[in-house]
Amino acid sequence: MNMLVIVLSSQLLYYLLIAQTGVVGAFDSHLHDLYTLPIGGVIGSIVSAYWKHAGIKQELLFMFGAQIMISWIYPNYSLGLLLVLGFIVGYTTPLLLFAFHSQSKFKLALGLAISYTIGTVLYSQPCDQRGTIAIVLPAISLVALYFSKFALKLQEEYETMNWRLVGIMMVWIFADSALFETLSRSGGMDIWSHFTGLIIFSHLLGIVGALIYGKALMRSSWIILGLFIVSYGAYYAHYPVVLAFIYPVTISYYNVLLFRELTHMKNIRVIGISMVGVGWSASSAANLIALYTPILQCNCYCH
Repeated sequence: MNMLVIVLSSQLLYYLLIAQTGVVGAFDSHLHDLYTLPIGGVIGSIVSAYWKHAGIKQELLFMFGAQIMISWIYPNYSLGLLLVLGFIVGYTTPLLLFAFHSQSKFKLALGLAISYTIGTVLYSQPCDQRGTIAIVLPAISLVALYFSKFALKLQEEYETMNWRLVGIMMVWIFADSALFETLSRSGGMDIWSHFTGLIIFSHLLGIVGALIYGKALMRSSWIILGLFIVSYGAYYAHYPVVLAFIYPVTISYYNVLLFRELTHMKNIRVIGISMVGVGWSASSAANLIALYTPILQCNCYCH
């Protein structure tokens, strides 16, 4: 298997299980204890965008090593360490997406399939007991990257920002993150613990659907919108089985198309600036909505 696929899947798992849900759950979603994480992510993305990269592989190896070190004390992070953690994730993501641009759509889909399958199985692990996961995932990334084959310095091509595309990406990330963060705090709609097999199947179905029928992200807007409407409708109507089927399909389908757009960007600066909005601003805003909108407030079951 292509080692870059392993790197991508392990880093997606790290973001899902540690940076996105693990730390938030371990701190009981108290934003005054967490606000430096997205700040660090924004700073990391901006630095990554404007830094003159001499050797991308070497930079990623160093960052994965730093990720392992900071993961040893998970989840006992201070605001300063959360800033560092956010910086590491924010800095590495544009580089990894840029390095992945030469890979096929199938390999991108395979990386997502691996991360969604394993992430679904491990998601019910209590948030404050994911210390081993926090160490193992960046260790896998480091080893897989070491044995991967790609140029140490990749030539960037000039590319202008497509702000409309970035805006569409932010809309889908916001819609996804708001529902996900709400479900992760919902004891009454704990679909991951009760429908694990169905969720894995649905993720894979969404990925296959995107591979066979998926067009460009902009051209697929109506399909993605329809999938999100059904997902939200299943949540508000309290149909957990329907939600466990349609929501993973939605996630996988739009993410294959979204990541393909990001990996096809031929300039690290464009990717880095895009990630400020897509990877941090939209998801952070959705987190605030899930926490402070009364109709969405629920008890977190991560503990």
